[in-house]
Amino acid sequence: MIKKKFILPVLMLATILCMMDVSIMTILLPDIQTAFNQILENLSWTINVYTIVFATLIIPFGRLAEKIGQNKFVFIGLIVFGTGSFLSGFSSNLPIMLCARFIQSVGAAAIIPTSMVIGISHFSVKNRNKVVAALAGSQGLAVAIGPSFGGTIAQYLSWRWAFYINVPLVLIALIIFACILPMHNEKTNNAKIDYIGSILSMITLFALSLGLVQGNNWGWSSLLTISLFIGSAGAFILFLIVELKSSHPMIDMYLFKSRNFNGASLALILANFLLGGFAALIPTFLTRIHGQSELNAALIITPYSIAVMFSTITSSLLVKKLNKKLFIGAGFIIMAIGYYFLSIMNVSKNYHQLLIGAIALGLGYGMVAATANILAVSDFKGSLLTDSQSVSNVLRQVGIVIAIATFMTLLSGNVRNAKQNTLNYAKSRVANLNLSTSVKRKINNKLDHKLNPNSNNVTNVKNSVSFDGEKISQKQRETKINDVYNDKLTLLAFKNNVSESKIPQAMKTKLKGIIMQKVNNKINDTLRKDNYKINNLLHDIKHHAKHQLNKSFLDIYKVMLLIPIIALLVLPIFKFDKKI
Repeated sequence: MIKKKFILPVLMLATILCMMDVSIMTILLPDIQTAFNQILENLSWTINVYTIVFATLIIPFGRLAEKIGQNKFVFIGLIVFGTGSFLSGFSSNLPIMLCARFIQSVGAAAIIPTSMVIGISHFSVKNRNKVVAALAGSQGLAVAIGPSFGGTIAQYLSWRWAFYINVPLVLIALIIFACILPMHNEKTNNAKIDYIGSILSMITLFALSLGLVQGNNWGWSSLLTISLFIGSAGAFILFLIVELKSSHPMIDMYLFKSRNFNGASLALILANFLLGGFAALIPTFLTRIHGQSELNAALIITPYSIAVMFSTITSSLLVKKLNKKLFIGAGFIIMAIGYYFLSIMNVSKNYHQLLIGAIALGLGYGMVAATANILAVSDFKGSLLTDSQSVSNVLRQVGIVIAIATFMTLLSGNVRNAKQNTLNYAKSRVANLNLSTSVKRKINNKLDHKLNPNSNNVTNVKNSVSFDGEKISQKQRETKINDVYNDKLTLLAFKNNVSESKIPQAMKTKLKGIIMQKVNNKINDTLRKDNYKINNLLHDIKHHAKHQLNKSFLDIYKVMLLIPIIALLVLPIFKFDKKI
């Protein structure tokens, strides 16, 4: 009985470690970029490889865990994850980091879905919702503390310690795990593994995830992207054929005879899609558009993460007492309210609208995800329970990957338009300024470089356009002074009807001194006026760029506001049972 009390805490610790290393990377990327001297696009693969490998391995690992032993499998997963964590912190370049993140994701894929199955199997059906609440809540906690934890570590220690700290925690989890869960004589399933189905499922998910993640960079109509989607669709069709004919399928198709499972699957995809849209855009919105530091941005969005954790736990505990379909419907409506506030937020004044929208989104997500997680497993036990958890975890990852691909594609198009609008506005303003042609040319060159519409990078508004001001070198000043001096000297000689050589040297020196002072004063006055004009221009351009880029983010949430409303169509899929 004492041992049983420790089962959930150790499973929760393992889940927190795995999930935290997903959210923590968004904050660590700038520091890692500096350490490895890599462009951000390359570094994004430290996140992509974790997500893609995790999604790809969940289904086959579910079956493998049954064959090896679920307790043993999670124990091995912890070792693999701890090893990957140490290597991630120890990485000296991007290739080593990617290999380390790959190892981490293999361990995470072994831990998270199987931990849920172990937790559920050790408690009665009556307490199943509490187990889901604890484990799902731990995932929410990991999301909540990940960004702020990573930002704090990166600011006061080093980004490497965000990975190193996993190692002692993994060791503690391994010791407790070995003491409370049997690994020598645990129950196993010796059924044959459907290797063909396993390979096809991995090809399906890998090709789909890679296509979605890279489609925006490679081009959605490029041969490589289209080939990946066609390959994914083909592998999925073959997977279905093999699974229907196999005596030991990788995924039992009986799962999809359950209306609760089908409804829960769609609800999980849509809920994670909406949550992923927030996580994908808001940190960039705060740091690049509104000049917040990574740590400040993490702290600003922490209330949303806390709302996810609170709502997931509370919903899991309350869901038995309420109509589950109405609970999911209410969750999507609250998420729609969250998206509405995100679409109208004005953070230049305060963060009230952002916080209201973020908290509403987190609360709604927790209601949908917690209820859908319970409904996804409500009709199953044994191997079907394992399958339901594996598929549910895959669908969550697919929802997030689709969200990142969709929101980033929309953002890329909006940013391109915002830059073009700002560039057009800026050049029209430059053309109307009373400046020299050379200065105008320099400013326009700066504008073309900083506001290049063909670049997908979100411009940092604070540094969007900078200009050191118009300058005249000492050589140019001397040339101008000499030109004026020679003209005055010639005029003076003509008036006095003498040659220039006859003018006394003292008079020449005095004349040059007067001219030097006048020319320098005139140049300085002109520079002061011109630079004042340029500074005002740049201030207006930055303000225009900020407005345009701000709009490029908010317009996405206005468009996506329809998704949680459309998601209500999922409700009729669930069984029409008063208890449901």
